Amino acid sequence: MNQLKTKSALSYFGSDSEVACELASMLDHCKHVTIPFVGGASILPHLKARAIVANDLHRAALNFYRHMSAPETRDELIRLCRATLSHPGEIEDAKAILGRNAGTTFEAWAFWALCWIGRKGKGGTKHQGGLPSVRRTASGGTNATRIRVAARDLGIWAKEFERCEWESVDFRALLPKVADRPDCGIYCDPPWVGAGRNYLHEFSEHDHYELAAELHRFEATTVLIRYGDAPLIRELYSASEWTVIEASSRDQCNARKGEIWITNQ
Repeated sequence: MNQLKTKSALSYFGSDSEVACELASMLDHCKHVTIPFVGGASILPHLKARAIVANDLHRAALNFYRHMSAPETRDELIRLCRATLSHPGEIEDAKAILGRNAGTTFEAWAFWALCWIGRKGKGGTKHQGGLPSVRRTASGGTNATRIRVAARDLGIWAKEFERCEWESVDFRALLPKVADRPDCGIYCDPPWVGAGRNYLHEFSEHDHYELAAELHRFEATTVLIRYGDAPLIRELYSASEWTVIEASSRDQCNARKGEIWITNQ
């Protein structure tokens, strides 16, 4: 874990990368953890569980994880990522590949490139890509350095992916299969209220209600949920039934933003 320079495998919208270590520590006692919305996978290096189920509906993201998990395709994918420039043309090439090379190593590269080359925090959304963020002064790091570091870390991230069993189903199909046992845990970082419309797979108010209904059935299993603070979430997870922890993280503009962590323990 100490070798990683990047906090997530994919630069994803709404990422939990800044707070992943602290969140994971609340699941240290769990031998099995289910992650319904794995996204950029920031939580993986911090989990101690020996069995992990990582789930996401985003087909291109799962294709990236598939190719990174297989030794037969991993080296070629890492080579492509390491040869990537911080250049608008790379984004245009990646968009074209993503649309017509489903399931290939080239598509895995295209998705990774769109997450990392464009402006930070757009991965997994309908507007992934955009123009590279070009620094015009000598202060701070550069986009080129960011891309190189992300590519160099891929070999380390691959070891984390190998720990996982992968699924790509709706949470309504996934969560009923999770055992309600003290050695099991669920880490849930769903799209936040309002922001859910930005994702490729939209997350509506109705989805928030149904997710809460699924999670309410667990008693022995540790449930840990990360959400932006919103009246709807306070209503769905009342303090009389859940432990609500006030927290904060930085958004894509590096500004502090309030969030809440909710657990049944």
